[in-house]
Amino acid sequence: MGGMDPLLTKALSGEGFFAFPGLLLLRGPDAFSFLQGQCTRDLRRLSGPAGALFLNHKGQIEEAATLFPHPEGFLLAPWGTLSGLRSRLRRYIVFDQVELLELPLFRLLHTDGREEVAEGAEGALPPELYPLYALLRGQPLLEDVRGELPQSVGLLHLVDYGKGCYVGQEIMARTEGKEVPYRLVGLRALEAGEAPAELSFGGRRVGEAKRLLETPFGVLGLAVVRKEVPFGAGVEGGGGRYRVEPLPFPEAAWSGQRSSA
Repeated sequence: MGGMDPLLTKALSGEGFFAFPGLLLLRGPDAFSFLQGQCTRDLRRLSGPAGALFLNHKGQIEEAATLFPHPEGFLLAPWGTLSGLRSRLRRYIVFDQVELLELPLFRLLHTDGREEVAEGAEGALPPELYPLYALLRGQPLLEDVRGELPQSVGLLHLVDYGKGCYVGQEIMARTEGKEVPYRLVGLRALEAGEAPAELSFGGRRVGEAKRLLETPFGVLGLAVVRKEVPFGAGVEGGGGRYRVEPLPFPEAAWSGQRSSA
């Protein structure tokens, strides 16, 4: 990891960008109505890049993407795989007059929060650095949140209430304004194990470790645990022991000094 330290410092300070290849162009006479009935964002408010979730009928996250307005319809940049997002959308195309085209474009995710579409990725930060960068910033990957409710993993801001019917909307409407029992937290390994794995606290199952990663600051991870588990508590699972911490990790404001934890 030593060779990656300067680039990690650059990314955490808000400089540089990551590039993710492959976008889908959704076009056709029914492009607007079809996508409006699939994702959690209200396309009537879309004026620039916006993250969106694609839920199942239980309100659980299946896929996620950044949406970009396009003269022919919409560009969708998957947060997971292109094939996964394409399969999710095709599953719901029945009589809709829409077409899905794969384009050799890149989603550029700037570390200052901006997103854009580009034809190339010259100057991008190494893609293998992104999981570590995202972990320290407390930003989950799609694999970390798939199967979870948006409220449980801090992604409720990607749900536009009042937009009308879409897949999973009924569950979102039922839970609007209600407390959910789980939240996304950080894990700091006291004794590293494996993930994904069930986590226990006081002998009771309280959640799941989603991902663990070796970092310059020790083994860190993300988990979804019940809210009654306080920060600073010790949890166990997958052969490991961990301290529950709030996100983002303090190392996200890295000064170049490795943690002694």
